[in-house]
Amino acid sequence: MKTNSVQAENSVFFQQLDICCQKIAQKIGQENIAEWKNSDYISLNRLLHRETKVNLSENTLKRIFGKLKTSTRYYPQKATRDALAQFIGFRDWYEFELLHQVSVEKPVPEQVGTAQPSPAKPKDKKKKQTFYLSMLVLFVLGLVGLIYLYTQHSQVTNVQLICLNPNGQSPHSAIFKLGVKGALKEDPSLFTIDFADARLRRAKFSDSLINHYYETPGRYFPVLYYRGTALDTTSVYLQSEGWSSIATLQHDTTRVYPIQRNESENASYHHVTSTEVLHAGVDTSKTFFVSFANVKPTNISADHLEFSSFIKTSANRPGVRCSQTDIIIYGEKDWHSFGIIKPQCAAWAAFKFSELSQDGGKTDLRALGHDLSKGGNLRVRIENQNVHIFINNREIFKTRYTRPIGKFMGIKIVFAGIGSFRDFKLHDLKTGEIF
Repeated sequence: MKTNSVQAENSVFFQQLDICCQKIAQKIGQENIAEWKNSDYISLNRLLHRETKVNLSENTLKRIFGKLKTSTRYYPQKATRDALAQFIGFRDWYEFELLHQVSVEKPVPEQVGTAQPSPAKPKDKKKKQTFYLSMLVLFVLGLVGLIYLYTQHSQVTNVQLICLNPNGQSPHSAIFKLGVKGALKEDPSLFTIDFADARLRRAKFSDSLINHYYETPGRYFPVLYYRGTALDTTSVYLQSEGWSSIATLQHDTTRVYPIQRNESENASYHHVTSTEVLHAGVDTSKTFFVSFANVKPTNISADHLEFSSFIKTSANRPGVRCSQTDIIIYGEKDWHSFGIIKPQCAAWAAFKFSELSQDGGKTDLRALGHDLSKGGNLRVRIENQNVHIFINNREIFKTRYTRPIGKFMGIKIVFAGIGSFRDFKLHDLKTGEIF
């Protein structure tokens, strides 16, 4: 009996996993999984990491999708299942399971002997109908109860996320606690926090406090979850001393590499050399990114500003083919970001302006496809939540968001490989205040 129970449980899980895999295939536009090649799994690895910050190797993906055959089917761990579910728009695997219920057919017992069963009598038929109706009622009641319990679990109203020391300079250890009005009835370990810096996806409140180490300047918006449902958010603000430069390696969220730059005679020119990156400890034969951040409080409105700069992205080098640059504008309540990338790599383009976000994997963002490896003048104008992006005085992109993000709190410019910028200017369109 126990063996049959385990087989039934695994059967349900693998049916749900197959549904999830098919939805992933539909999302990336490659619905016939049987025809996938190695390049498709490599591409999926990149897309998953970009959206969930979880790195699943090509071999792991092949085992999940059934490409690599084993004696028993591969059963991925919970963090992996959560990443797959998040990639197709669910909070975690629990929510995906809840919304994709499947049933297991009970095995039909073998008939002993060769005697043919006698025709069902009318009385027996009525009993069967009553039985099936009762089972249907129980199933509906069970489903309603499950939804009710899930809703109740999600409705926690007396808990908020508090950061005891939200302001500082990088690096910074931020201490978080649960702010509770009245008594905490729920198990603290059911509360988790996403630190919003891509280094650690979630951490549980097993103790009264959680201490997290932030390494780079910026404004972060960590989120508190209860059973996978977002409850509250707060902010952590790390300022810089002027323009700071930090390198990171692709797929490595365990550390960063501060770069000691030789200040040029031209204070408006910002760049690093390959030698400086190498001396910082970066393996320059791999894909790496260099960010320049200038983060400090201002009275400039992040919803009414204009900035411009001459941007030059990396030339082709090991690990750099798309030569992209990403711009991040920090506000009090949220942030803006967008990337400029070579036209042939537009599938990796993305933008976020307050609540509005899109990526090139699902949207036509060829407007953000431009080669700046030889340099170009970039200008961004945000006025009354209307966004206009110009390259060499030609408008290439525009959109509109609805939720203001408040005061401008800083900016970060990120390059894949070695890039540079000069003549950076930013001012408030209403007050004229200069950053």
